[in-house]
Amino acid sequence: MTISERIRGMPSRSDLVFWAASVGKNMVCELTRVSGFIIEKDNEHITFFLPRQLFAIIEPALKIDSKISFLMASIQNFESYQIKGVYQSHQQCTEENIDFYRLKVLKISDILTGMGLEGNRIFGYLLEQPSIAVTMRCEEMYEQTPKPGTGGKLTD
Repeated sequence: MTISERIRGMPSRSDLVFWAASVGKNMVCELTRVSGFIIEKDNEHITFFLPRQLFAIIEPALKIDSKISFLMASIQNFESYQIKGVYQSHQQCTEENIDFYRLKVLKISDILTGMGLEGNRIFGYLLEQPSIAVTMRCEEMYEQTPKPGTGGKLTD
């Protein structure tokens, strides 16, 4: 599935936080925070980044073509989206990946600090190394922004 125009603009935003979820043993949802993501050139896959210790939360459920979900939300206006798809692969992050998401995590920390919270204490652990890049093929996208009619499938 081609990633919607709305989602394609998300990696450049600095107000977003991210999660990944998979269904583990006994059909229990495993959820963890994520450092950032990119949209692959084929416009059908995304790759998201997270520290190895957080990857360990979802890794047991990841097999080729197993279901996985990626969520993103703005900490400023609660605009939210969910991408459902299937796991494809993972590998250690490159320096280029780390440089990309490091700036995003630092910006989120700054925004939270500006809101009177301790941004570095809340998100600083997302910068721990080594980190893992997980690639998933996107199959469905949904708007999750809290408002009447939320949960609709994105078709744009």
